Amino acid sequence: MTAVDDLPTGTVTLPFTDIEGSTQLLKQLRDRYGEALADHQRILREAFSEYGGHEIDTQGDSFFVAFRRAKDAVSAAIEIQRRLAEHPWPDGVRLRVRIGIHTGEPTVGGDRYVGLGVHRGARICAAGHGGQVLVSQTARELLRDDPIPGMSLRDLGEHQLKDMDEPEHLYQLVAAGLQDDFPELKTLTPPPFEGREGELAEKAAEQMGMSWRRLGSRVLIGVASAVLVVAVALGVVVMRDGGSSGLASVGTDAVGVIDPESGKIVSEIPLGGAPGAITAGPDAIWVANANENTVSRIDPSTNAVRPSTSSPSASATNQYNPQWGVLLDQLWVK
Repeated sequence: MTAVDDLPTGTVTLPFTDIEGSTQLLKQLRDRYGEALADHQRILREAFSEYGGHEIDTQGDSFFVAFRRAKDAVSAAIEIQRRLAEHPWPDGVRLRVRIGIHTGEPTVGGDRYVGLGVHRGARICAAGHGGQVLVSQTARELLRDDPIPGMSLRDLGEHQLKDMDEPEHLYQLVAAGLQDDFPELKTLTPPPFEGREGELAEKAAEQMGMSWRRLGSRVLIGVASAVLVVAVALGVVVMRDGGSSGLASVGTDAVGVIDPESGKIVSEIPLGGAPGAITAGPDAIWVANANENTVSRIDPSTNAVRPSTSSPSASATNQYNPQWGVLLDQLWVK
């Protein structure tokens, strides 16, 4: 960690990183996950150090770093993605990291940065996919004046980020050795159901005649046919209400559990990569994980998740398959 007196001040570029599908990796690697996580941390820290980065915080599989120049932050991100792709990971798995880079003027509070710019950078990271580097408009403007040879930025347009008042113009970093093609960003455009999860879950149950299994005073958030009533994480950072016992949002790659009376999210269930379509039966909740091409089964009596089952569908949420019955964000399990 960087001492407070050594933190860059003024205009600072802030990369955020996060491992995609870390829960699934843990299930696959089991005892060897610690080894993979240590290698991941070493690779990232070496690249940060080489380009003058200041490590602000790390939480397991995520990093928050500060650079004095946008060019150095982007150069470090390129090296990180190349080295991660070349590293021999245990059991042949692919450890994929998403990176979001934003430039702003954060305030130093205590031993870290505070301000909307910090939250914006975290939201940008969460919108991406493993192997992808996303850059904000402000960082991009600085790179125009100080370009990196062999690097370009692909315009992805404006996207509404969680909790941000205005859309953010985002760009994808393109460079040799980096993956080029990714699914749509995991952003909100717009979030019409936010804050009404409990109400909509009850309405969906009434319309579809679905019997929801209540867990005391709780009910699992789900999707009933075309009625979207899901608090699946769309690349958001877990935040907690000040003084409240409820979650303000659902963590990345997870579904939420809501209290039907208050409509608040009271807990979350980690799943695979980019969970989306959900269907419910009397004894199980099924969730399609788009990025991993799997389907997870949740026991509604305990919230326990059984190991994900591979789906033969090429895309768990946008292509029909006769065995699993997945089509356009809807899921049927035979």
